[in-house]
Amino acid sequence: MAKARYAKLFVPLSKVKEKEFLSRPMGCKGVGFSFVRYKPGAGATYVHRHRVQEEVFATLKGTGTIVLDGRRHSMPQGTIVRVAPRVYRAIGNDSKRDVIFLIMGAIPPKNFPLGGRTLLGDGIPNRKIVPRWKKG
Repeated sequence: MAKARYAKLFVPLSKVKEKEFLSRPMGCKGVGFSFVRYKPGAGATYVHRHRVQEEVFATLKGTGTIVLDGRRHSMPQGTIVRVAPRVYRAIGNDSKRDVIFLIMGAIPPKNFPLGGRTLLGDGIPNRKIVPRWKKG
């Protein structure tokens, strides 16, 4: 039985519960990501850091808060924050409405960083294949 080389999942923001860990259902091996919804006054119950994994936090809905090495930073919808591995971090909701975050992390490949402008700098472009997109 051949293993699928891609996966597709539909998770409308209106259905996001407190935590939706999406890496395993998607079959991810080198990237972790999840949706997190916090009600007003709720958030992580502790800070954490990593040895080598950096993380990216994006606010998809509402206005969240991120604590980085003890300092609080507002994260209005559309804000994206990259956090180095050794920085202590926690996210939460200081606002009066629900907030939904997207959290992403990855396993660095050997010899990271590789440079370039792609996700981890190891992209291999094929500029001969150009997708055609529908207009409107």
